[in-house]
Amino acid sequence: MAALLNGDAAARGLRLWTNTKCLVTTRRFAALPTFARAAAESAARGWPVHVRTSGGTTVVHRPGMLNVSAFDAWIDDSRDVTTAFERFCGRLVAVLRSAGVDADVGWVPFSHCDGRFNLTVAGRKIGGTASLVRRRRSMVAMLAHASIWIEGDVTVDLEAVERFERDIGCGVAYNRSAHASICDAMAEARSVGHANGQDARRSGDWARVSAADQAVRGAGACHIAVNIDGHCPD
Repeated sequence: MAALLNGDAAARGLRLWTNTKCLVTTRRFAALPTFARAAAESAARGWPVHVRTSGGTTVVHRPGMLNVSAFDAWIDDSRDVTTAFERFCGRLVAVLRSAGVDADVGWVPFSHCDGRFNLTVAGRKIGGTASLVRRRRSMVAMLAHASIWIEGDVTVDLEAVERFERDIGCGVAYNRSAHASICDAMAEARSVGHANGQDARRSGDWARVSAADQAVRGAGACHIAVNIDGHCPD
């Protein structure tokens, strides 16, 4: 963010990456007197806890989830940062829809870390989003971020979040059916299509994040492809 505020054009761009298995929580939770013990116990269960600067509640990172981080900066010209963030979310939705994923944005009641810019499919949360904005004199810098479930057991993820948040005294029970990975959502959509006598397959459809593929590979980040026909690459 400092480089963006200093006007370094090279700091702008898109990063696609995955993370090791962990929980990522907020400074608000980290300030609680119960945090240290709860974090240690979570780590002992295989879920180390890290703290982020953006808001919200606790989220999961792990292999099988795609993180998308966009870095941008501009001279303060009264541009609404919310509009800039909406544009970021809209681009994600457009990429998913172009690959046959019927994605949208909106609230999902009883989902974890709920927000108006959740990424959704059929009313279920497939990803969360967040932003971080910094200002220095005439410059505005923004990190826009999304974490998207591609594959894996979402129930296990929610159990890890619930256990940690319960241990810090902020426990909330989340609705398992309010969440889905892209693979699960598309497999369910295909089953419904078959039940209705329709062929829900889309030959050759892939969710590929390729706009910055060469740059991403060069940076050592992870390039992920998801077969929308219900077969997720290992």
